[in-house]
Amino acid sequence: MPTRRQFLYGCSALGGLSLTRPALAGGSGADAKFIFVVNYGGWDPTRVFASEFDNPQVDMERDAGEGSVGELIFVEHEDRPSVTDFFQRHGDRAVILNGLLVPSVAHENCLHLAMTGTSVSTAPDWPAIVASRDIDRYALPHLVVDGPSFPGDLGGVVTRTGSSGQLEALLSGDIISWSDLQTAAPGGRAEDILDRYISQRVGAEVVNADYARQRVLNEAYQSAMDRSMTLKGLQGVVDWGGGTSFPEQLRLAVDALNLGISRCITVAYSSYSWDTHTNNDADQSRNFEDLFSGLSDLMDRLATADLTDNTVVVVLSEMGRTPQLNATDGKDHWPYSSALIVGPGLMGGRTVGGFDSYYYGRRLDLATGDLDEDGRDLGTDVMGATLLRLAGLDSEAFLPGVGVLEGILR
Repeated sequence: MPTRRQFLYGCSALGGLSLTRPALAGGSGADAKFIFVVNYGGWDPTRVFASEFDNPQVDMERDAGEGSVGELIFVEHEDRPSVTDFFQRHGDRAVILNGLLVPSVAHENCLHLAMTGTSVSTAPDWPAIVASRDIDRYALPHLVVDGPSFPGDLGGVVTRTGSSGQLEALLSGDIISWSDLQTAAPGGRAEDILDRYISQRVGAEVVNADYARQRVLNEAYQSAMDRSMTLKGLQGVVDWGGGTSFPEQLRLAVDALNLGISRCITVAYSSYSWDTHTNNDADQSRNFEDLFSGLSDLMDRLATADLTDNTVVVVLSEMGRTPQLNATDGKDHWPYSSALIVGPGLMGGRTVGGFDSYYYGRRLDLATGDLDEDGRDLGTDVMGATLLRLAGLDSEAFLPGVGVLEGILR
């Protein structure tokens, strides 16, 4: 027998509320939206985030230099103008986390750790947790356009658009033709009659429920019906199947936030492989230039939609790369990485954390964000707890005993 929470989460996956965007909070908290940009393969932080020019143990890129916006320090190169442009325009609202510990060197393990902060297989990821709050406000609380999802017991809040347009086909009804069985869809008039009948029947069941649990289940189903009707009304409003390129993913992400369809979006940059065991410099440089060009476009879209002040953008990869080049000019897997967070509620314009002479992550005082050898490691669990705080949630309820990086929060 499902619990009430599981039933509500399950019903929430069926639909949404309205085309009216929820009121903006003007900052982080209960109204904050999130876009997670996942870069699968393991990026090299020393090509953008980690300025290790004074560390003889680290092979930095030839002709690269150090750039800064306030206390935010980054690596710039003439082949990556989009990186410099992004930080010059948005660095005052950005925080770079350096020395982020992901205690594994296996891709899937690291990806799970980066998104959940734990190796427990049933643990939900950050976007699923955030999206599970106030789910009745959103048609598709966590929309995965591309990339990973680890929903745990919150699977009902997660919807994938589908690599072959499955969501679009489901909403239009065209998915019926995909079946091996010959099934005729009802005509438009018949479908309207069926919709009205089911809605009226559900309403009657809510009113006439004989006992409390029955009423709760019927109300949950009624809520799902209302949201599903709203989603059907989005046909022709949202281009769900406009493409899988990174710019198209970002366009859909902003559309979904702007219409109040979702609270969290996951997208993935995967145009080229980040897993650069060979030819590290050229491939990482190309990836970062392309990624930051897209991120600049994303910030422009958010500004046009008046979403800048309540959308947090989280950019991460599941691992870093070794400090030195190997025999084939590549870099191998490394358990210390970096992440970028941009948006409201942050003490922006700052690089937090760092690497020691062995290119291990340094410890922090979580209260200030300053380096402190008596502090604690900057783990992905700390990053996650901080993101949950940005979302207005009590991180202790999900990550007991894990501290929040208060030093980067307003």
